[in-house]
Formats: sequence, structure tokens, C-alpha cells
Amino acid sequence: MKITARIIKELTPCNDRLDNFLEHYSDFSGSHEEFLFLDKITHTDKLWVLLRLMTRIDVEVFAIDCAVAAYAAYAAANAAYAAANAAYAAANAAYAANAAYAANAAYDANAYAEEERQVEVLIYLINKSEK
Repeated sequence: MKITARIIKELTPCNDRLDNFLEHYSDFSGSHEEFLFLDKITHTDKLWVLLRLMTRIDVEVFAIDCAVAAYAAYAAANAAYAAANAAYAAANAAYAANAAYAANAAYDANAYAEEERQVEVLIYLINKSEK
């Protein structure tokens, strides 16, 4: 199935999501994988569209992968939080504020990297199911 503006409209996305797609790609007609490589659409919007178009089994496999990744991220966030607390206890207030800021920046970077990884997993699943 090709992804087109008509297909996306039928999914009834929010106006912002649809307007952004139509502004940049109103004539787009491509595969799921080609859709994932569009650069003017957020990872979140790509996931929103594709998860509504994928087969149930592929969504389930993807959900399991996300759950495993989320658990790993949760463990990493807890470790970062514990490290920030240790730094706070050992350092003055200014240093603790900087450590907390660094921990938040690292968490944000990890979240973006995880979304990129999820897109890569979707590409893999699409390629696997097309064979």
C-alpha cells in the first residue's frame, strides 16, 4: 500500500499533523519505508501514521521492542537520577543545579535517540514483511 494524502486524511489525524504533511508532501505517494525517510515530518508523526497502517502482528512485535527499550531507558534514568542525587549530596547547590541540568539534557538526547531507533525498527519490520 502506498501512503498518500488521501490515506493520511482517512486516518483522521489532528489538524496540525495533517496540515504539516499537506504543506510539505501533498503529492507524496510512496511506500512505508519512503515515508519514514521524509525529513519534514517528526518521528512522532511518522510513528502515529505507520502504527495505524501496520498489521496487528507487526504492531505487537514493535510494542514488545518498545517495552524492552523503555525498561532499559527507565533503568538508565534511575541510574542518572541516583547519580544526580549523589552529586547533590556531595556538592554545593550551584553544582547540583548543573548536574541536574546535565541529567535532563542527557535524558532528552536519549529520548530522541530512542525515537530514531524505533523508526529503524519499523524499517526493518517493513522490509521483513515485504519479503
